[in-house]
Amino acid sequence: MMALQPAPDDLILDLGAGGCWCSDLLGRLHRRSIAVDISLEMLQAGRSRPGGSGIRAVAGDMEALPFRPGTFQKAVCLSALHHVPDMRAAIREIGRVLADDGIALFSEPGRGHAQAAVSTAAVRDFGVLEQEVRIAEFAAAAGEAGFKDVRIKTLAYSIPAFDLTPDEWRRWARLAASKRPLRALQKMGRAALEFFGLGKRGVLFEEAFGMSMVRTLRHATEDHPIILASKRPLPDARVPAPRRAHIDVEAPRRAQPGGSIPVRVWLINRGTAPWDAAGRSGTGQVRFGVQLLGGNGRLIARAHHRVNLPSDVPPGASTELLFDCPVPTAPGTYMLKFDVVAEGVAWFETGGSPVVTHRLTVL
Repeated sequence: MMALQPAPDDLILDLGAGGCWCSDLLGRLHRRSIAVDISLEMLQAGRSRPGGSGIRAVAGDMEALPFRPGTFQKAVCLSALHHVPDMRAAIREIGRVLADDGIALFSEPGRGHAQAAVSTAAVRDFGVLEQEVRIAEFAAAAGEAGFKDVRIKTLAYSIPAFDLTPDEWRRWARLAASKRPLRALQKMGRAALEFFGLGKRGVLFEEAFGMSMVRTLRHATEDHPIILASKRPLPDARVPAPRRAHIDVEAPRRAQPGGSIPVRVWLINRGTAPWDAAGRSGTGQVRFGVQLLGGNGRLIARAHHRVNLPSDVPPGASTELLFDCPVPTAPGTYMLKFDVVAEGVAWFETGGSPVVTHRLTVL
């Protein structure tokens, strides 16, 4: 879900859905999906489970999907494409039914799967087709189908056999924090040692560890690739867009218990990504939030009040809000903390964005 980023308005195609487990999960996340599988009996089994009656399901062939072009915004295919006789035709069909900015997520068995013991047993006992998904061939087929960007998610794995001692972790952390030109000079010196095979447990730890990690991840990725294919160029996921807001607030300092106070807020988007006021992007609807603190600054209610933004706010743009904020029912001294929040993701404060606190006396 973190890779697919399904938005509330998206219609999501659950491909090779089988017992509709993925559609069930999407429904629990309040996302809309349509499950498709060639087996009507499997779809019926999925809909017969407790809570499954609301799942929308269609019996259909992935090589000839029964939908109009551009019907879906997202698609997810978990361990199903490798059963399709003509995988290239299926990828073309998925591209056809996706919108011009559509994204599809695939998780499939990879190199060696067709010859694995579990696969040969499945072919013998059940007559299913077992193939392997090769990353290079898949990427070429996705390009032919109109996908403009393909990403291989190499770090989507937990590999128990690959670990670090605390000493190795400290040395790796120092390497990550090093800067040029000193790092370049040190690397040149280590290269001379590596030529003769020296120092692999000492000064050449970084190179030896790096190659070990690359080889381990390559094997895991080829064994079961997780691939994101998009019909539009994707941003670099390794560089998260910072969430920053400048906040100015006007509000009374005194109020009566149980009432409300008028609040005027001016917001400026100081980040690098637009604020999605409706949550269409899947990265969290951006709203203005008020947290209630005690007079000592201790949190009382994080979700004290929320205010919708009137429209999307691009980087560098501003917006103004005027709303009534509820007042606690018990007299005392309080603090109102004003911040911006991406719902279901994070408050901007957690990323270093400044907040505004406002002392309020309830008499």
